[in-house]
Amino acid sequence: MINTATLRLRATDPGERNPVQLSDVSIDLTVGELLDSLVESMHLPRHDRSGRPLEYQARLDREGRHLHRSERVAVLEQDDELVLHPSVDAGR
Repeated sequence: MINTATLRLRATDPGERNPVQLSDVSIDLTVGELLDSLVESMHLPRHDRSGRPLEYQARLDREGRHLHRSERVAVLEQDDELVLHPSVDAGR
């Protein structure tokens, strides 16, 4: 029986070089907390080529939208797929 307070998720980078299957992800986490954990476990770069810190965002495939870091994982559904990529800050 699946605990309804947790979800199974799949996360990857745009090139799908670092796919991760997650189970038992608490719906009480914020998307930001989940992202921070995923960046580490997926071994994604923390800095750009100039040494500036990278901030990642997640695109929810099912809805075709980017999630806000303040949203709760509860907005996701069982077996949702997330694609992580660095945020683009125009003019930097």
